[in-house]
Amino acid sequence: MLTSLSTRRPALLAVVAAVACVLFAAFTRHAWEDYYITFRASLNLATGHGLVFQPGERVHTFTSPLGTLLPALFALGGGDEVATRALWLFRLVSAAALGGAIALAARRMEQGKVTAFALVAAGLMWAFDPKSIDFAINGMESALLIFFVTLTWRAFADGARVRPCAIGFAGLQWTRPDGCVFFGVLALAWWWLGDAERGAWRTRFTLLARAVALGAAFYLPWVIFAWWYYGSPVPHTIQAKVSNAGPAELAAALLLYPWRLLFGDVALHEVFMPAYFFFGGWPAALRWLARLFALGGALAWLWPRVQTPGRLASAAFFLGGFYVEYIPRSPWYYPGWEAFGFVAWAYLLDAGLRVPGRAAAAATRITAAVFVATQAALLACVAVQMRAQQATIEDGHRAEIGRWLKANASIGDRVYLEPLGYIGFFSGLKMLDYPGLASPEVVAARRSGRQPHAGIIAALRPEWIVLRPDQIESIRTDAPLLLTNEYRLVRVFDVRPQVRAIGFLPGREYLQFDAIYFIFRRAPPPAPP
Repeated sequence: MLTSLSTRRPALLAVVAAVACVLFAAFTRHAWEDYYITFRASLNLATGHGLVFQPGERVHTFTSPLGTLLPALFALGGGDEVATRALWLFRLVSAAALGGAIALAARRMEQGKVTAFALVAAGLMWAFDPKSIDFAINGMESALLIFFVTLTWRAFADGARVRPCAIGFAGLQWTRPDGCVFFGVLALAWWWLGDAERGAWRTRFTLLARAVALGAAFYLPWVIFAWWYYGSPVPHTIQAKVSNAGPAELAAALLLYPWRLLFGDVALHEVFMPAYFFFGGWPAALRWLARLFALGGALAWLWPRVQTPGRLASAAFFLGGFYVEYIPRSPWYYPGWEAFGFVAWAYLLDAGLRVPGRAAAAATRITAAVFVATQAALLACVAVQMRAQQATIEDGHRAEIGRWLKANASIGDRVYLEPLGYIGFFSGLKMLDYPGLASPEVVAARRSGRQPHAGIIAALRPEWIVLRPDQIESIRTDAPLLLTNEYRLVRVFDVRPQVRAIGFLPGREYLQFDAIYFIFRRAPPPAPP
């Protein structure tokens, strides 16, 4: 009976994670803003208009090939509810991917004789993680990334054979163009801490080179297609979002990362926090728990008692902190790095339980129980938050702005705005978005020195502008007459009363940020005398 339970633990944890994803999706119906950026290209492909955001403009407006091609497959046949149908099919694939990742990790832990308590505790932390679940069901490619991150970790933990590592590398690249970073930190960790039987550094280098070459061959068809179709294999979204940090600022951030990890503030401390927690509305103690969780995952490799597979995951998480410090602090970048943290914590808890004496075991069990309970409570709170976000902000607000623009704008009109997804999809208009994910014109204006937002608007003169209050203040500071002489306020969309009317709402300020938009239309030129 115990043996049967042991063999079924990975499958049971996978089922728990997959069911949690489906229930979260059914309760919240959450569809992330970026899903509609990607899905506009997916739908254009499925309906014969090409893999583009704006028909006729070959601009690479997405980062994940798999995250775009799968919804395009699910969108074949069209229909009035095509976006919802494609999203639900993608959700089911993503729920299976997240559950499969947890099962892969748990099976490897069983092979390494990780204690049942540590395996189940870490598995439940992972299965109840609100960010992993939300980004598995809201239309992002995060669950696919988590799966290939875990697959690659297992390939290195099993001795870094060429073919499994190559499959991991290719899967990561097909999921995100920065997938090579996840592979790279794992390769460095294995080179540093991996099994000794692989011999000298030359042997390891040759093995890694063969794995990368084979993985690159699996990914090459997409590179060739993107280069031919878009003129560059680098997504335009990356060109639009490239860091503006100066070399000195960036060098200081990276050099001081280890010190700040312990005694300061780094992006890795935010990995386990709710999405956009910095708007407010969450307990202060949550930040300390998230910091403790990040520190444990990032430093477990320093403890020789932790088994080698756990030290690999921990060292990869620590090394990944350098990259996380460089990229924008946006929540969709974090679930892949969380996977390393959860695996590291499973082995860290296992090591704690094996320390002689009852005190160490008791402290380990209490720590695990606190983290599991926190994850479960946080998941429930985030579900409430995202249900309100979807109903009030997305469906009842931004989608409505898009429909209003579609009804009131003319064909060929251009819209300048920052939130590209819902408004862009439901309006169907040409978007001049900031920072330029779908509009090379905005990227060119930024590179020419035009300041956001006044300088870009003055240069491009769009027919419509959609602005938040803070953006209006910025424009009035930089160009006081722009919104007075050249544009007219024609509509205000305001759902702040609806947000305030919600009783229990964790992270309320996140909803308030997008609760009001001002719509401006360019004034016609004065009539000649």
